[in-house]
Amino acid sequence: MTGTSIAHHFLKNSPQDWPLRIAMVEARQACSGATGRNGGHIRPSSYAEYDRAKSFVSKDEAARITRMRAAHINALIAAANELDDEGREASEARVVDSIEAVRQLNVLKKEVPDLGIEFTAFDQEETQNLSLRWEAAGMITGSSKVAGAIWPYRFVTHKFKSLVDKYPSFFLDINMPALNVYSTNAGNAMLEVTTSRGKIQARHAINAVTAWIPHLVPAWSLYRGGLSYIVQMPQNGEFMFGGGCGGDGAANTTNVDTDDSLPPNHGTAAYLNGALPGYVGYDNWGPERSDFPSENGSFIFPGRTKRVWTGMEGASSDGRPLVGMIPTSVTRRSVGAITTSAQWILAAYDGEGMCFAWLCGQALASMLLGREKRSNQTHPYWFPLSFELTEERMNSSSRGRSAHLVKYQH
Repeated sequence: MTGTSIAHHFLKNSPQDWPLRIAMVEARQACSGATGRNGGHIRPSSYAEYDRAKSFVSKDEAARITRMRAAHINALIAAANELDDEGREASEARVVDSIEAVRQLNVLKKEVPDLGIEFTAFDQEETQNLSLRWEAAGMITGSSKVAGAIWPYRFVTHKFKSLVDKYPSFFLDINMPALNVYSTNAGNAMLEVTTSRGKIQARHAINAVTAWIPHLVPAWSLYRGGLSYIVQMPQNGEFMFGGGCGGDGAANTTNVDTDDSLPPNHGTAAYLNGALPGYVGYDNWGPERSDFPSENGSFIFPGRTKRVWTGMEGASSDGRPLVGMIPTSVTRRSVGAITTSAQWILAAYDGEGMCFAWLCGQALASMLLGREKRSNQTHPYWFPLSFELTEERMNSSSRGRSAHLVKYQH
């Protein structure tokens, strides 16, 4: 999803008399990233996110972060609608575990009213009438302006095809891992990317691989995390359910040390196979199985898991995405070298790629194009400046996450 956004916005906004030559290198298939293979849920919980963001940034910046995440619904659906209506809007209901969420919603309605008006709170009795679990304190629903979904795999692959067909200066190479990035003095091409098929010389290299960045950037660390989510597919009613790693408690297992192309470990798979009835209530879940599987030829009994797969989540030490030029203290390149070329990063969405990747990609494209044009204005007005990667941010406190940082070893 990140690479798709970068390529789309670079090519769309590059000067016609100076078309950019872009080479996208993917170690696996064109849509192998976790966001592209996920459930496509675009569901920012604006009330909780705004409340949390205010603890480490100003109110204005917290509002900017919250609005930017919510803006992904329209941005992604607009982009998908360019591809034969592949996008779709959808409302979503999420269970409220405590009254604290209602307080957060009231704060959002007061301080960011243009977003708060899109959410409605229901009490416990109304929630139980909708067949959610009995201990739920209530429910908050969002309108189609603040919740949506697309089929990310189809979106990414169709978008890549349209870019390859439309722009002869765009090259997509799959099954071709990048192995190293070196500085060079070969004319204007100040960087050399070594791949499994040879070398590519470029002025800029963008790292959009999150968990694999330590392979390409020295002095980088990893962070162990986890995410739970659920989204229901509108046509067949099937659930896309994620979790079981890191902070889920019930499973408390992690695949961070394994390749996400391998099968999930048994602890995680067991959690995903059996946790949903506990969340929605066993009385609401229905029969464990019928005498016969469904007649659609899938041989999958109702309520049973069809498939389990893994994806590598990327997280930063301060909980915010990493967007921008990588400081020289990390790349270990001379200061003079970055005046004409640079390494960039776009990663660490904390498992919320659908609410970060597309517009962060647009922002980074604006930064790099503005730098090439020597423009004084490189950031879009809506971009949260706290997302930009700086020396100060790299050296700042990790706010409780430092215990989970893992130094990468080659």
